[in-house]
Amino acid sequence: MKKLIPFLILALILTLLPPGGSSANTAAIQLGSDVLFDRFHPLIEGKKVGLLTNQTGVNSQGTSTIDLLRRDRSVTLTALFAPPYGLDGRAQGGTHTDTFLHPVYGIPVFSLDDPTRQPTADMWRQVDTLLVDLQDIGARTSPYLSALQYAMTAAKEQGKQVIILDRPNPLGGTIVEGPVLEKPYQSSIGVDELPLAHGMTIGELALFFNRSIGVDLYVVPMQGYTRTMLYPETGLNWVPPSPPLPDLTSVYGYMATGLGAGTPVTPRDYFTWVGAEGIDSVQYADLMNGSLLPGVLFLPEKKEKAGGVRLHIYDPRSFRPVQTGMYALAYARQLQPFPVPLGTDKEMTLFEQMMGTNKIGQLLAQGKSPHEIVDSYADALNKFTELRKRFLIYNDVPFVPVAAIHSQPAVPGTTQTPDTATPAPKPGTAQPPDTATPAPKPGTAQPPDTATPAPKPGTAQPPGTATPAPKPGTAQPPGTAAPAPKPGTAQPPGTTAPAPKPGTAQPPGTTAPAPKPGTTQPPGTTAPAPKPPASPAPKPGEKIAYLTFDDGPSPVTPHILDTLKKYQVKATFFIVGRHVPGNEAILKRAVAEGHAIGGHTYSHDYQVVYKSTEAFFADLEKGNQLIEKAIGTKPVLFRYPGGSTNTVSLKYQDPKRYNNQKTVMSAIKAEANKKGYTFIDWNVTNGDARSNHYTAQQALANIKQQVKSQKEIVVLMHDASTKSPTAQALPEVIAFLQAKGYRFAAISPDHPTVSHVK
Repeated sequence: MKKLIPFLILALILTLLPPGGSSANTAAIQLGSDVLFDRFHPLIEGKKVGLLTNQTGVNSQGTSTIDLLRRDRSVTLTALFAPPYGLDGRAQGGTHTDTFLHPVYGIPVFSLDDPTRQPTADMWRQVDTLLVDLQDIGARTSPYLSALQYAMTAAKEQGKQVIILDRPNPLGGTIVEGPVLEKPYQSSIGVDELPLAHGMTIGELALFFNRSIGVDLYVVPMQGYTRTMLYPETGLNWVPPSPPLPDLTSVYGYMATGLGAGTPVTPRDYFTWVGAEGIDSVQYADLMNGSLLPGVLFLPEKKEKAGGVRLHIYDPRSFRPVQTGMYALAYARQLQPFPVPLGTDKEMTLFEQMMGTNKIGQLLAQGKSPHEIVDSYADALNKFTELRKRFLIYNDVPFVPVAAIHSQPAVPGTTQTPDTATPAPKPGTAQPPDTATPAPKPGTAQPPDTATPAPKPGTAQPPGTATPAPKPGTAQPPGTAAPAPKPGTAQPPGTTAPAPKPGTAQPPGTTAPAPKPGTTQPPGTTAPAPKPPASPAPKPGEKIAYLTFDDGPSPVTPHILDTLKKYQVKATFFIVGRHVPGNEAILKRAVAEGHAIGGHTYSHDYQVVYKSTEAFFADLEKGNQLIEKAIGTKPVLFRYPGGSTNTVSLKYQDPKRYNNQKTVMSAIKAEANKKGYTFIDWNVTNGDARSNHYTAQQALANIKQQVKSQKEIVVLMHDASTKSPTAQALPEVIAFLQAKGYRFAAISPDHPTVSHVK
């Protein structure tokens, strides 16, 4: 008996664990499936349920919605509906999955793929309610959107109810861009008048579709979700929706590299590379980087006979996939003219189906610039942005569901108007927790077991009511002021964009070119960043020391700032752009404490920055944009990786354009002067660039050896994560220089003589 006791204890523990494993939930949000079973279960009680899903249909703990339904004795799961790629998401594109009887569940699995994309009457025989749990990818061309729209249309015809379990848009809810589909170009990869990147969740899309379908629709929203939330911020594990999209990087790159259907411009490596035969990779990269597209760098890379670029998406929040894709197409055709697949009155091409219009193909064929192509759909995109406001559920405040959102069926013989769908809460208002659902209009269906008193005065209107969204320009009710959007995010729908502060970054998607540092800004464009305050010129006989720190910010930087604050010393930090994300607070502190900030390129990769003039300034601007996003001002100061007299640039410069007489460095310096930048070298160094294996004593000794009686010294040090001895030596460095009679100051471009002290 004693031998059985451990096994009995183990069996007891296993019976206490939930079916999906540990009950610990580290997700920052609750999915629609979580909310359904936790709070709105009466919606499905006693129903014969069909489920449209695939392998992505899991809750925040990873438990399949299929399993949740099969274990629920109050519900009868009668059928499964599989979208393209099949129930497990492993079928290859273009491969039809047959309808079959599930070997374990013993229920039919209906394939919603060619030739039967829309559920037939026979498929609905044992179904009262269709539950939908699918992860979308944020693109209009997703086959899962057509599966949803076709299923809603069929449900309307059969008089069935549809319930959507909402999920995040992996691209976030603020990226809305691309040509808007025109009705004549509807197809299985474009079922409604959406732009290529719609910025909506699958629940919001269902409400949008229902404006013209009119099915009895409920959306179970997520809890804790906001429009600005990126998928990694949800805390959810990413489940690949299809074989071509194994991870989030491929999802981000899909519309940036995959828009060339029917052209030689094709993606590879799961949408992380784009190119075509006959393209010069370096020229292609120079053109793309020179466009200063937000959030991405392009690295030249050849594949067999094809030249192309590999995308390095360093800021998904500001990255604009469709804009990037349009530039990739236009520049590819500029480098290697190819015939554009244009359709006829009787037949449209796959390229036109992808774009949702024939206008993009026509502009491409005419050799229009990428800027002109993007501008061509601006008006249609603005109209869509206004239309979609009525169907949005989430804003910048974590959402708290009160009831499932009900979209009313249309009156027979009429088309449902957008106002009959549930409006989104006003931007900036929190969803009131535990408030009662207001009384429905006469004749409308009430969600099961929900209360019906009218909302108390002053409370926010919960989803499910018929209150229309406020018209643009109307005053926001007291207490519902929209919070300012985070830097780099799109303006929340329905809010009036505040005037940008001087020196703030140009919002992504705008067409005004970046101003040259130090130049006068044309009216109506973003003001240039103010220059750092000028340092007073040295008095006769006065000696000045400029302490500079390269390659941060990092965990070492706060220790340096602590020392500088203690000794009341101002310094200058030259920032590597790729180190900014996650360290924005450090930069803000440095600025608040009176230190100067300069750029040090984004990548600090000699092979990238010294390929060409265009590549250098594209990389520098990428880094400066991140700095500007963090502190609100764009640097005018900068430091060359390796210094202005480096010879390593000769190794990496494009031999087709430069040589030992006409070097890339000379070209970069000339261009920097035109752009109004001030570069800073050094004439004293603590030697910490030579190795990560050095001591604080060695760093101090190097400075003591080099400092004689110079009037001005610029001391090169580093605050990268491997440079802690530099921080340790700093108090003694300051004390030594003070003893030598030096005054400390931050560098200003208004006193540029220190540019050439090396």
